[in-house]
Amino acid sequence: MQRRLPGPPEHAFAAWTEPRLLARWMSPFGSAEAEVDLRVGGAFSIVMKGPGQEIRHTGTYLELEPPNRLVFSWVSPFTGPEPSRVSVYLVPSGAGETELTLVHDRLPAGQVESHQGGWGQILDHLAALLADGRTGWT
Repeated sequence: MQRRLPGPPEHAFAAWTEPRLLARWMSPFGSAEAEVDLRVGGAFSIVMKGPGQEIRHTGTYLELEPPNRLVFSWVSPFTGPEPSRVSVYLVPSGAGETELTLVHDRLPAGQVESHQGGWGQILDHLAALLADGRTGWT
């Protein structure tokens, strides 16, 4: 998936790695809780909360290259018996924006379409967060 995001890669990278920011956008249907140990080998936990449901996602940071790249394992009730992998690339583009590329691989075939939809909604929330100016960067 690709998205153009407002602001520089540093802001987008912070949104992916700071728990207070992750909690504001990392859910397709509501709010989230996030815990982060930001280091290669460090773990994270994200609990997506919506009406009548909570879905826990966990993983481990595999690669960190601030502010342009992060790769992590991704485990949820919908990713099968083995961890899947998410790679996020953040490249500066014109007019002070960032081009985001997200690759989520190692998913069971039956889960690809639902994850595309979920990530689409989540990335819309990320773009809104970065655009709203209430992130503490200004």
